[in-house]
Amino acid sequence: MVYPYGRQNMQAPQQPQQAFTQMPYAQDMGGTAPDQPKFVRAPFYPTAPFYSTNETVGYQSRYYSTGIVNGAANTEQLQRIQFDLPARLIAINAAVQTTDGNIARIVGDPLDLFLISLAYTTGDQILVGTRIASTVCGSGSEPAELGGTGYAINTGASMSIGITPLFANLRIDVVLVCLEMRGSTNYSIGG
Repeated sequence: MVYPYGRQNMQAPQQPQQAFTQMPYAQDMGGTAPDQPKFVRAPFYPTAPFYSTNETVGYQSRYYSTGIVNGAANTEQLQRIQFDLPARLIAINAAVQTTDGNIARIVGDPLDLFLISLAYTTGDQILVGTRIASTVCGSGSEPAELGGTGYAINTGASMSIGITPLFANLRIDVVLVCLEMRGSTNYSIGG
C-alpha cells in the first residue's frame, strides 16, 4: 500500500470530542484534587491586585479621568479613556457640581444626579447596564473599590464611559483609580 504522506503520519482515528453548548454552573467549577477542598474562601475587599515577582516591573498609581460639562438632561454622552500601559482598575470615583452657581439645588447625594455605564475595549461590560452613579461610584475620600483583584486592562485598550446627567447645568467628573504596571526599558546603556 502506498501512503501519500508517509506511514509515519498515519494516526489512529480520534475519538469524537463532545461539545458543550452551555456554560458550567458555579458548583461545576470547583477543584478536582482529592486532597483539597473544592473551594476556598478569600477576602474580596479591600481590592488586592496582582503584583509581579519580576524585579524589573514597577508600579505607579494613576488617575485616569473624563467628564462632561452642561450635558443635555437625560441624554447619554460617551467618553473614552485610552490606556498606554497595562493597568488594574481598582476603584471608580465621581463628583458633581452645578455650573449655574446654584449649589442649593443639589440635595442628598450628588452622585444620584447622573447615570453611568462602563465598558472595556472588547465590549465587556464592567458595569452591566446603566445605573445611578451612587450605586457604583465613590468619592476621593471613600473610593468605590471593584474588589477582588480589580479589572485587568491591557496596553492600548480603552474604556468607554457613558454619562447621563439627569438635570441640566451640571459638571460631572469620573475618575478611574488604576495601578499601572511599568516594564523595563527597551534600551541599555553601555556594554
